[in-house]
Amino acid sequence: MTRRLIVAALLTMVAGRGPAAQPQGEAAADLTGTWMLVGLEQAAEGSAPSPVPNPRGLLVFDRAGHVLEIATRAGRVQTAINQLAGADVQRAFATYSGFWGRYTADFRRKLLIVRPEGAVNPGAMGRELTRSYDLTGDRLTVTAPADAPAPDQGSRWVWERVPTLENLSAAQRRLVGFWQHVVERRVNADTGAVVSETRRAPSLIVYTPSGFVGVHFPPLGRQPFAGPAPTEEEARAAVAGYVGYYGIYLVYPGIVYHHQLASLGGATTSFKRYFEISGSEINLKFPPVTAQGQSIRTIVTLRRLSGEREMIR
Repeated sequence: MTRRLIVAALLTMVAGRGPAAQPQGEAAADLTGTWMLVGLEQAAEGSAPSPVPNPRGLLVFDRAGHVLEIATRAGRVQTAINQLAGADVQRAFATYSGFWGRYTADFRRKLLIVRPEGAVNPGAMGRELTRSYDLTGDRLTVTAPADAPAPDQGSRWVWERVPTLENLSAAQRRLVGFWQHVVERRVNADTGAVVSETRRAPSLIVYTPSGFVGVHFPPLGRQPFAGPAPTEEEARAAVAGYVGYYGIYLVYPGIVYHHQLASLGGATTSFKRYFEISGSEINLKFPPVTAQGQSIRTIVTLRRLSGEREMIR
């Protein structure tokens, strides 16, 4: 081999395109897409994992290394978190989990390494979580180790792939992707004057090419739990102010409707948002409401992390 070929081979390997990087690329291509939860096993109070009835959830991978997960179940209490008391608060926390962040996949060892940036459990944020996985056809089984953060210890999720929508519109293609929260502004709808601004812990909306939307909006300042499971006060603090849900979305010219299928706190609902995309940013504009004698509009600005090219296999 000539010196030129040796140098070229070394540069290729350093750049991540050599043989050592191929399993990650192959795994990312296999995992890329939208997945719905069809089976869930969880442990309770140190017992062996057992099936959870009527699981519900959304899992989304893109080929750029971003992931969002939401796992819950049918029949959860629909009362707003701030109206719950006692064990109901802990139950609301224990029956809704999820995160968003970065992932890598080891194709040969069938391992997922997830690094949550935002999560329902504040102790999971910034940690490195390792899970095993098995992909057979359009069914993905993911298993967490026994030392995973509560309530995921020893859990096993079974996901089923959702196909891409036929005939995606131009508006849908622009909207599809992972979008990271930048800022929320409340403005006077008549004058445009900024009334207030809100920053959050790392937060995200994902619009999938399968027609689903997932949201993780944790507030700033949450603290990890003192023990493996939260006290009532810790559970209340973890979910207070957290906007989390998944559902389906519909796009019309300049408008996107979110129809929630599951929500972290309170009953599910449907709502519309006006949207404008400029470059790598999107502004989601709420319909105006009257507050303290003013017409107030909330505007959420998000930055694109990935788009159609990274979301479709």
